[in-house]
Amino acid sequence: MTDQGKFTRALIGFSAVVIAACAVVVTVVVVGTHPQRLLDQEAVERQVAATVQGKRNMSRDGVFCPAAMDAKKGNTFECSVEEANGGTAFVKVTVVDDQGKLSISQA
Repeated sequence: MTDQGKFTRALIGFSAVVIAACAVVVTVVVVGTHPQRLLDQEAVERQVAATVQGKRNMSRDGVFCPAAMDAKKGNTFECSVEEANGGTAFVKVTVVDDQGKLSISQA
């Protein structure tokens, strides 16, 4: 065999090892990253509307909550509720558990 052939084989073998190492690193990073769980904005607004109006209301008209809120225990945010007299009330929403259970109270 020629020296050039040996060098080429060695280079190919080394390249395969580098590619395999990169694949392992990428896999570890992807597996270690947990996807962010977000609350469903419409469902939160319906729940706020039902709590404020004291009944099971399926309409969320006049209720505005932030979009893309983390479903992380302890996370808090405010929703605004348009009142019948034209004013605006605010409701404090707290995420009770990682499954998205909420506690809603007047701010």
